[in-house]
Amino acid sequence: ADPRQTLKLISGRRSMASLSAGRRLFLQSRQQQQRWIQTTSKALADPSRYVTGVTLSDIESNPSLAAYFKANFPEWQSEDTITTRPIPTPPPPIDPLVALNIRPLSCQLRDPVKEEGSRACHRLRRNKLIPGLLYGSDPTKNILSIDHSSKIMIKTHWDDIFRETQRYKLHFENRVYELSVHDEEGNLVQDTPQLVVPRDVQWHPVKNLVICANYIRYYPGKPIKIPIKYINEEESPAMKRGGFIAPVSRTVECVVEEGVRIPEFVELECTGVRLKDVLRTERLIFPEGVKASHRVSDSTFLVGTVFGRRGDADDDK
Repeated sequence: ADPRQTLKLISGRRSMASLSAGRRLFLQSRQQQQRWIQTTSKALADPSRYVTGVTLSDIESNPSLAAYFKANFPEWQSEDTITTRPIPTPPPPIDPLVALNIRPLSCQLRDPVKEEGSRACHRLRRNKLIPGLLYGSDPTKNILSIDHSSKIMIKTHWDDIFRETQRYKLHFENRVYELSVHDEEGNLVQDTPQLVVPRDVQWHPVKNLVICANYIRYYPGKPIKIPIKYINEEESPAMKRGGFIAPVSRTVECVVEEGVRIPEFVELECTGVRLKDVLRTERLIFPEGVKASHRVSDSTFLVGTVFGRRGDADDDK
């Protein structure tokens, strides 16, 4: 026999043998995959998605219940139903400051000698730094306003102030911030960060930009002014015909309990408001844990008065 023919025959047998071996491995892996899908389907199948309170063990122990599921929900154990089900992901942890509606803010110490005075403040503003002062008492940290050391000269970057004023406009002075004070080396100053409220903010008369930002210390239970927001104006017969509220007080001084979210607004209910109605505290809706300060009197505090066009006999009365 020709040795070359013998060599071809042997190599062909080897290739067929290797092909059949690869086929066997493929079939074995396919069978393992099918077994894994079946076991996983049984493990991941959740019959309570179709009937509330039914578990997988109930179906396995009750033949009539299994027949009911097979007749009415034939796809409850199918691979497509299980694999396409979204995997629930735990929500990210909530920052305690975010939960209390407090935003972070940072500033730097200001040199009391070189960065004090009109010329030095103009120089700071040209470098995009807003001069200011941190003052006030904080009983939670044993800081008293009568101590001269409680007043800290600071400077805030213009970008941070601009971001907050663009977001909250004139309500920038009604928000609570966690202020971090850094020294020249970038280290935190002692007793910071502290909760503060912007106070006595000075604006440029033409450019409408902040030129001075002071901060007063805040602690839970200290009165804070919160803006008033009108709701349900479409339910007022006077305001539906073009009436409006001439505001006397745009904010109300409130006391927020510790651990309670500081509200963005205090809502004023306008349902049923008529012409010449005087709006007082009885129409204000305070969230839970928020109440009016003792300086807000029910008899003297005035939110505003309703004005507009007369168009109804009831309004003329």
